[in-house]
Amino acid sequence: MLTKKIDNTLKEKNLSRYKLSKLIGCSESALNQMARGKIKFSENIIEKILPFLEISRTEFESWILADKYSKEVLKLAIQAKKDFPYKKKLILTTNIDNILKEKGISRTVLSKEIKYGQSGLNQIITGKRTMPKSILERLSNALEISQDQILSWIVADKYNIQILEEASVLSF
Repeated sequence: MLTKKIDNTLKEKNLSRYKLSKLIGCSESALNQMARGKIKFSENIIEKILPFLEISRTEFESWILADKYSKEVLKLAIQAKKDFPYKKKLILTTNIDNILKEKGISRTVLSKEIKYGQSGLNQIITGKRTMPKSILERLSNALEISQDQILSWIVADKYNIQILEEASVLSF
């Protein structure tokens, strides 16, 4: 979807990906990998590409999100964002800690249960480290919640409501 959106916008501007890559000082190969979601767009490339696409950062980021996450994850993220009462806390951290409290277990017990180091798990839960798919699966099983629910909390913590809502509309 991201590739299609970029290509359609470039077509409207009579630009090719090759020409855009030259204008922003990036190899065509790297730009193609970013457009296909193989590698992440750097902040520098995003800032350079936006004027040529003539779109807002919010719109561009919504394209990336819609390409990366399912409509279900995006809907859950929007709901989590709307329902979350705190401004300075992370949704992921708060919700996992609440589930652990309800179950009467600590993060230490959880780390042993999912066979993952406590320090690494704490960094993941507090948003300081990316959550690997294997840990997402194990957390989902241990906490008895869907992987989509956990992903939605991560996404809700990372993006503002406007980007989430725009991505949800674009998502299939």
